[in-house]
Amino acid sequence: MTLLKYEWRKLAGTPALWAFLALCFLFNCFLLFASLWTCRTFNEGSAIAAQLGQRVDADFVEGLAQLPQTEEHLKLLDFLRKMDNPLEHYDSSTQRQMYGRLLQDAPLAASLMDWKLRQAARRAEHLAETGSALDFFAGPATEEANGILYRLFFKALLTEGILLGVLVMLSLTDHERVHRTTAAVCSSLVGRRLWRIKTLAGVAAALALYLILAAASFAAYFALWDYSGVWGASMASQFNTGIFHESKFSYDTYRPFLPWADFTAGSYLLATTALGAGLVAVFTLLAAACGTLVRNAYASAVGLAVLTAGSWGIWYASYLRGCWAVFVPLSFLPVSLWDQTLGWFTEGGILYFIPWQETVTAVVWLLLGGGGMHLALKRFNRKDVEV
Repeated sequence: MTLLKYEWRKLAGTPALWAFLALCFLFNCFLLFASLWTCRTFNEGSAIAAQLGQRVDADFVEGLAQLPQTEEHLKLLDFLRKMDNPLEHYDSSTQRQMYGRLLQDAPLAASLMDWKLRQAARRAEHLAETGSALDFFAGPATEEANGILYRLFFKALLTEGILLGVLVMLSLTDHERVHRTTAAVCSSLVGRRLWRIKTLAGVAAALALYLILAAASFAAYFALWDYSGVWGASMASQFNTGIFHESKFSYDTYRPFLPWADFTAGSYLLATTALGAGLVAVFTLLAAACGTLVRNAYASAVGLAVLTAGSWGIWYASYLRGCWAVFVPLSFLPVSLWDQTLGWFTEGGILYFIPWQETVTAVVWLLLGGGGMHLALKRFNRKDVEV
């Protein structure tokens, strides 16, 4: 425990780390100003839900009709009077046939996709029975608001958390080389075990910094965005999908948001934040293994950046070219998981091939990262130190 505290003290005395953390928070605050118009519309919808409840029924429609009327308000009221439960007539057979044709050159991928869509159909039946699609959420602004929260704001937060984790870990693993104390520390087996302590200290510090940044950033976010009326809204609400086209209410582009669990707006945010912490830990462990083997923070950072960007580029290019034999295995990489923050815990379309793929990916890579670090430490303990 003494050595662990000593490693944390090293980080606490690194001004660049705290400066970067502050810049990340300021950048997240800046992102809020890009969404003020949607924020106002969302807050109006949240206020309606707080007053009338979430489930759209006869009482909800009657209560909405008593509120002050505007042109958009009247359009919404007209839509709600005709609104049904689209999940009751959800049919996955069309999607299964479409993906079957799309993936015909990759039989394994086609089989996995067909199995996943069958599971999604069962989820749709369950959600239809619970009436989840009839939740109002925050009305027409819901889909765009969730896009801002998860595709923009949370993705920036997750990226910052990963960068903080890499910075923390590489700073610890390279500390002795920078201060020219490597030879003295590594002259004994006990000294070499310090790198195991560094790994524990770095992962713990990375998760702590991520959670601190998340708490501060979300506090700023929800100071502007009023979620008081929507925390209990189902994420499977039809307002959380593409049912709107050019401000006209229509089911022409409707595609359900099918989560694998009965997530509300609040529980989905908590689950997403928790999975983000897992992904931060994955990249931090990969940085620990790289820093331990390479023993140079700058070379390790460049190597990680090239490897991450390169694998993401190949994954994305294989998607554009329809090279599914390459795309499918690369979809289980951490960087592919990072790319799809709004699709987590859902059916996910062509991007996911098994239920709960994002969770499986995070768990597998946590194990691989831990195993890789274990092997890196074994090699480090046997290798002569070059000063």
